[in-house]
Amino acid sequence: MPEAVVAVDVGGSKIASAVVTRGGVVFNYRVQGIDKRGGLHSMSQLINIIRLHIEELGERDLIGVGVSIPGIVKGDGSVWAPNIRGWRWVNLASFIRGRLGIGNVTLVDDRVANIVGEQWMGEAKGARNAVSLILGTGVAAGLLVDGKPVSGASGVSGAVGWWLLGRNTPRRRSARGFLESEVSGPALFKKTRRYCLRIRDEGCLRALSQCSPGDAECVFKAFDNGVSAIGVVLRREASIIGVVVANIISILNPEVVVLGGGLGVEVGRRFMDVVITTASKVAQPYSLRECRITVSKLGYLSNIYGAAKLVIDTHGS
Repeated sequence: MPEAVVAVDVGGSKIASAVVTRGGVVFNYRVQGIDKRGGLHSMSQLINIIRLHIEELGERDLIGVGVSIPGIVKGDGSVWAPNIRGWRWVNLASFIRGRLGIGNVTLVDDRVANIVGEQWMGEAKGARNAVSLILGTGVAAGLLVDGKPVSGASGVSGAVGWWLLGRNTPRRRSARGFLESEVSGPALFKKTRRYCLRIRDEGCLRALSQCSPGDAECVFKAFDNGVSAIGVVLRREASIIGVVVANIISILNPEVVVLGGGLGVEVGRRFMDVVITTASKVAQPYSLRECRITVSKLGYLSNIYGAAKLVIDTHGS
């Protein structure tokens, strides 16, 4: 009987989900906005999503459920997701098992899920040392060292959103991280609006007025529709991302750095030349020559693939 995994990617603003076969075929992929009330509301939403996919399995056997979490996952299945209201050390694994009666539930932080997905089906396939730079509602990096994903002593490795840019230490501690306040999706929207106000570009402000606050995807659509002023902001963002990529290359000497997440993919598709040019000015030269900088071809599926692969490796024997 064919076997499959129900894989879910929980983000700060959206929940993506799909069924993934042992061979890596994805079907019934869906995306919906996360319940902004958070807490039990978004947890119940997650249960309903998983239940629907299980009902759609048909004759396929369920290997298990894999869920990618935008935060920290502890060994007992409790999670901390700072961008989701009320998800502060909630035992999500027990909640899923209790509500659905499923034993094989694997939770993984989104950094590990992302790089495992890229190694299985994406741009890091065949690599033993790779980094996925995930730029979306939050900012993080998935690390693959000597063929294995790295979680760190406390499960927080890859928290590059906390990197400090520049030489001046901020007076106040950032709740979201210093880099994250510069290049995340919400930060991009704010910076774009601020720039358009400063130059008094009515066309830009009119386009942004059609967007929900913090909607980076809407910013890219406005740029693609001819609002050229936004290109100035996007090029600056690409330059900052280039510095981050350079630092990653200098620290870890990877074979490949993959730009992922909604913001990373969209910037990479349009301004990869700026990212690479900036990185080439800053990165350790020898490590730079050995490294390929690219955009995720999996797009929003990286975490789905990673969550599925970890379930297959853990429970699919």
